[in-house]
Amino acid sequence: MTASIRNNLLAVNASLHLKAHYNELATSVRRLSTGLRVERAADDAAGLAIRELMRADVATLHQGARNVNDAISLIQTADGALGVIDEKLIRMKELAEQAATGTYDSTQRLMIDSEFQQMASEIERIARATDFNGIHLLDGSLSGPHDGSQMEATGALKIHFGTANDSAEDYYYVEIGDCTLAGLGLRDGGAGGGGAGYGGVPILSDKVQQNAQQQFNSGIVSFAIIPAGSTDIDITINDGNIRDDIQVFTRSGKHIAGTIVNGIGWPLGTREADIITEQNGFFPTAQYDGNSLNGIGGDLQYIDQLNPQLHYFSINGMHIGYTGDGNNTTIPFNHTEKLTIDNVTEDLIIIISGGGVFNITASWTAMPTAGGGGDFVPGDPNGDIMSIKTQELAQRGLERIDNAIARKDQIRAHLGAVQNRLENTVTNLNIQAENLQNAESRISDVDVATEMTTFVRNQVLTQSASSMLAQANAFPHMLLQLLQG
Repeated sequence: MTASIRNNLLAVNASLHLKAHYNELATSVRRLSTGLRVERAADDAAGLAIRELMRADVATLHQGARNVNDAISLIQTADGALGVIDEKLIRMKELAEQAATGTYDSTQRLMIDSEFQQMASEIERIARATDFNGIHLLDGSLSGPHDGSQMEATGALKIHFGTANDSAEDYYYVEIGDCTLAGLGLRDGGAGGGGAGYGGVPILSDKVQQNAQQQFNSGIVSFAIIPAGSTDIDITINDGNIRDDIQVFTRSGKHIAGTIVNGIGWPLGTREADIITEQNGFFPTAQYDGNSLNGIGGDLQYIDQLNPQLHYFSINGMHIGYTGDGNNTTIPFNHTEKLTIDNVTEDLIIIISGGGVFNITASWTAMPTAGGGGDFVPGDPNGDIMSIKTQELAQRGLERIDNAIARKDQIRAHLGAVQNRLENTVTNLNIQAENLQNAESRISDVDVATEMTTFVRNQVLTQSASSMLAQANAFPHMLLQLLQG
């Protein structure tokens, strides 16, 4: 290197290294003081983008866990109120049993009925007054299909706890049946404690004789109800019209199996409003929903007439086999369609649609019988509270109270199962958030041990560069001494 007075290249070189070491030292100080490896986009552009997505998911999962805990509190509130209703129903049955015997006169029986009426009124009050954060729980508001399109959501309560909108992962519905006196069948003008069916639609076991072929006319017929708790259902239709079809709905209006409305198997001009009615066995709040529709179009080739080739699918815990619009035209006048269900987890409505006459054969292993809860019909909400003023009324009341207790127990059992599921969901959400936060930390947080080593190195290099810059700045003075000499 040339010894020069005009340009002190030694000082320039030392200054450049000092600046570089100083910048690295400043970065180490910033990372150690903030605890972040990635504080700004320039630190790691791709890493920052991934980190922010992870942070959003972690925050959402934590809020989801809070949502689920709120839902658990809501369920516990409802279950506590149902526990009190349980006590009242037991006392009412005890009073009905007392009034049903002949050892009391009319005056004494009126005294018994007076307490009975008070117990019933308290059940009504509890059912209508129990709420959680302004949401009524037991008056039927949380039954039927969910609709969150308005300011006030209606139907089943939607608990959202995931990071998106995938039903299998991100939300769950809590449905609570009507626990008012009408909902429990303890008002006159409705259930009355007798008669099979839902809104006039009989259950399958009252419609057809098991394993016997019977003939029916088609059209749009709400053929029968398959109540929850039924097992090993097998229904075969051999119709005389290629357009006839078997359709399966839930009572909330969900179309599970069949063909689309106005498609093959429905009479021309069929509308959803013609089907989803209380007379057909649907809930008053039911709305048509074809999102779960499973059907097969065209002709299916069967293995043989007695063993149609089924298309299997699962929904709500039910394993369903269905031939779809599978009229077998290879055999003259043989238009066979088949439906099988292993375990019915909710009431299903069977609707026959088409324009011909058909023969039906049905079989099952188990099916709730009339009066056993499967054929439950709510009472009139404006009807009078049932009475036990007479011996006959008291005797009939025993069966009605039994049905009410069974209805209440179904609701409590469902709530208990949902609570257990939600408690497991909280555990899963916390584990998911913990591991996602761990991954985010590896991207975002500084490794203090490694960064401290880097800091010390940069600190030493900065001090060394400062010392060398001082030596380089003294070099021109050495050249002046040469000139003076």
